[in-house]
Amino acid sequence: MLPGNDTWPASLQALYEQVVAAPREAVLAARPQWAEQLGAWAQRASLDEREIARVATWSRLEAGPRSAGELAFLLSHCGELLWPYSEPPAQLLQRLLVRQGQLLQGLKAEGPDEALTPLTRQVSAELSKVVLRYLKRHPEALLSLVGGVGCTFDGRVLRFQGEVEVDLKVFLGPAKRLTGRLDQLRMLLPHLREGRYKLVGFIRERASKLPWRECRDILEEKLFQVVTAPDSQAELRGFLGCYAKGKGEARWCTRASLLLARNLEEGGPLAAVENLSELLVYFESPVQGLRGALQALVAGLSGAPDIGRHRRVADTCWEHLKPKEEPGLALVLLWVEECLFRLALRQGLEDVFERRNRARERVSGLPVAEVLCWLAEECADLWPRFETERRPGADALAAWRKEVTRRAVKKPVLRKAAMEFFLWCAPDAAASEAELVTLSLVKTSTDRRLLRRLGDHPSTRVRFRVRAIHAWLEAGAEQATGGHTPATLTGALRHLRASGAMTLGGGRTWLRDRDLEELLLGAFSRVERDFSARYPQHCREEEAALVTRLLEDLRHEFESIRSDLGLLLTQGQPVPLALDLRFRRGPEPVENAQAPGRSGVELMFVLSVEVDGFLRTKRAVLVRARKLEPWGEGQWAPNLRMGREQVDGLLARSEAAYCLFLVPPALRAECWMVPARLVRGLMEAQGSLSSVSREGAQRVARSLSQWLTYDLLGLWSGDDRPEVLARSERSEEEVPDFVVEISVRKSGK
Repeated sequence: MLPGNDTWPASLQALYEQVVAAPREAVLAARPQWAEQLGAWAQRASLDEREIARVATWSRLEAGPRSAGELAFLLSHCGELLWPYSEPPAQLLQRLLVRQGQLLQGLKAEGPDEALTPLTRQVSAELSKVVLRYLKRHPEALLSLVGGVGCTFDGRVLRFQGEVEVDLKVFLGPAKRLTGRLDQLRMLLPHLREGRYKLVGFIRERASKLPWRECRDILEEKLFQVVTAPDSQAELRGFLGCYAKGKGEARWCTRASLLLARNLEEGGPLAAVENLSELLVYFESPVQGLRGALQALVAGLSGAPDIGRHRRVADTCWEHLKPKEEPGLALVLLWVEECLFRLALRQGLEDVFERRNRARERVSGLPVAEVLCWLAEECADLWPRFETERRPGADALAAWRKEVTRRAVKKPVLRKAAMEFFLWCAPDAAASEAELVTLSLVKTSTDRRLLRRLGDHPSTRVRFRVRAIHAWLEAGAEQATGGHTPATLTGALRHLRASGAMTLGGGRTWLRDRDLEELLLGAFSRVERDFSARYPQHCREEEAALVTRLLEDLRHEFESIRSDLGLLLTQGQPVPLALDLRFRRGPEPVENAQAPGRSGVELMFVLSVEVDGFLRTKRAVLVRARKLEPWGEGQWAPNLRMGREQVDGLLARSEAAYCLFLVPPALRAECWMVPARLVRGLMEAQGSLSSVSREGAQRVARSLSQWLTYDLLGLWSGDDRPEVLARSERSEEEVPDFVVEISVRKSGK
């Protein structure tokens, strides 16, 4: 029985038996006869016979000892036997070259090397034919076919081990398949021993002839597959070197910036962060790649940043930044470094001061370096205070703006750098201050042109703020031509309000006005803080008295909101929002006759909204108020008393039901609003019938001021069924203890 795992076709069996039986010394002489017989078989062989011969040939080449006659026959005629009818074997070329070495080593003992030269050339040609044939059918399998074999490139031909050649003109084929095959050649770059730059030039020349609009989507997906793959930095550089047109693709730049921001915020793979930062700094003008990398850094600082990843991106930006050409970007990077410095200082890292000094040395050659460092340090200290209780007052902010203007207004390069910096890096809480200080820096027509160009900035935040400021400049052109600066904060706010530029972010509710929402939230927060701060002095009063005091304070605050809105309006301008709050007590229960199930008080908030006189809605929210009991001087009960039947009764009447817990200051001075459905779940989880734990309620609660602003007035909560609304008008025992009526009238202008 012949060696091997598969049989040959019957038409080729006799020839193969003759090959196996041939002595080693007769192999070279018998080759012409074998070639003639195999050629005759190939002319009349069917497709099935060729497939059987292919399987048998590869089975014998892949494993097992073979005679010299067998190897000579299989290798010198593999071009006729190994047809690519199926998937290519892994490392095909390496296995064939191993068998070639075995053949030459076995035949050298029988004759001189000169006699083997024709056989060697024929085998190399056959191997080249087989590899090229497989590549033409499976171009995506280039690395799999030639893996493990060293290769070189001379500008036209890929040469493996100096013998097997692949002509790239033949491999590339027609233009419609060029994109995928060029990408396969690009993936071969890290494995080249010689001719890397020649192959890059070859690919770039061919890629320049591609129809870019048709292939850029394919190349974009391949690029970001490379970016997200581990240990792919060398492959990424090869890609960018081969497809030079990609340096001007703004869409690629935007996608890379978004991916980098997400990886920085979510702690993505470090290799992806490095690849994306290197990709971004590689883009060429007019694509703003460096700004895209900085945008990811600025966006990633809003949460809890991973200092190591942010430092790597910042280092890449420093390597490619030219501070003399882009002082604005240098200022942004200085501010990022200052923020990272403060975070690293709190974490106790060792190299914080050295890194901060290195960053400042990078801009030390600029004549405005001192002002840039001062601005970065000043804003890194000021802006975080806007989101805390240490927010500076109006007078302090006015003095700060005046000092910034005094330092930066005299030099055009400083005005340009500071305008982009303030519009870009200031958090949302400090947006008004950033816009006002930018207004004070716009002095000439050149400054206006620079501001207009910032409307195409990669950051959405910058684009929106530029539109707001530009709207004010256009509305007040006759005053702005002379570099007029609003004299007071109220005056500046009136100008922005008159031009419609104050609704910068659109708001978070249907009011679509950020300033109105912040005004309401601030007013409700003051009432809530005062009530919670005074709670320890009034904690022994009944819930009805506590709720009455809270509602009275809210009613007075509603009355003062109209005067607060007047600060934002010019004389005669109509108030865009009219608010009114009234409340009344229900029938008081008979003394000593209150049932245990009626502990606490029940409120019904009835909200009426009217927009433009024709859009109307009315809805109600049921609330059960309960106070936290004191356990002595400065001691409080661990649980809030709340009967499970009370919660079930609320939910039976309406799903829009909440529990209001009146508590002293804990982490913050606030009252807790928790959905009744969630309270019911907490009691179920705790196995309690009469209380809910204080810690559990605090973890899931929302402050009363936020609930009033964003849930109630924002129309995210409420029940508009007639049977629920009718309960507020009954005089029976089912009427809530308090009915709070709130009306909102808003003009659409």
